[in-house]
Amino acid sequence: MKDYKPIPLVGRLQILRNMKSCVRNIALAVMVVVALIMGSGKASAQSCCDHTFDYNVVVDREPRNIGTEWGIGVGAVYTGLSGVSSPDILLSPRFGFQGHLDMAICFGRNFAIEMELDYEGGSIDAKYQDLERRIRTTSVDIPVLLSLRFANKRVRINAGPVFGVMSKGEYTHNNEVMMFGSITPTWNIAGGIGVRLSRYFLIEARYIHALTDNSNQFGGTEQKEGLDFNTRSYKVTLGVSLAF
Repeated sequence: MKDYKPIPLVGRLQILRNMKSCVRNIALAVMVVVALIMGSGKASAQSCCDHTFDYNVVVDREPRNIGTEWGIGVGAVYTGLSGVSSPDILLSPRFGFQGHLDMAICFGRNFAIEMELDYEGGSIDAKYQDLERRIRTTSVDIPVLLSLRFANKRVRINAGPVFGVMSKGEYTHNNEVMMFGSITPTWNIAGGIGVRLSRYFLIEARYIHALTDNSNQFGGTEQKEGLDFNTRSYKVTLGVSLAF
């Protein structure tokens, strides 16, 4: 049996330096591999809704597969009432506000399906006989739109159905909250055009037309019944969105 000879101090230090160098090289190699994998994954998974373009030189990129686009925006909305069934009531809509969340599924560079969640608030001045009130309106809509993008994705045209999830109008009479009825029906159709101002900002105008009538009531009290009538609504919106 051979006797165990301890390794000199200088040899131990050299071994430690070699081990540190080896670990450092392995760590550097791992970092390079991870960086390459992440870079290639990011390039392959980049959204087909990428908005990087040059305003001076228009270059079409290779079409990608399916991608997504997200956005948030605010705007102004005008709710008009075009088909009032009773001549005894006078309705004067006012401008309101709108906030929305957007999500789009993009197919290549020129086509997408857009879905939104819109919240709108506004008011309507109503007059019936000697009663005048301002009606506060609230609605939640879900548009599902087909979007055609062209001019290097600077311009888009949207069209499709709009589903009214919730809509109500109410006013105060003798310290009591009275219900006016819905402003937006369940079934609507919309069309609009949008222009991209920069990589992230988009301005869009839209017209929404109701496909069915609303049943409304105004002027009712405990002593007398109110006036029952139907209305047909439409909306005109103008807003700006932040897309990413």
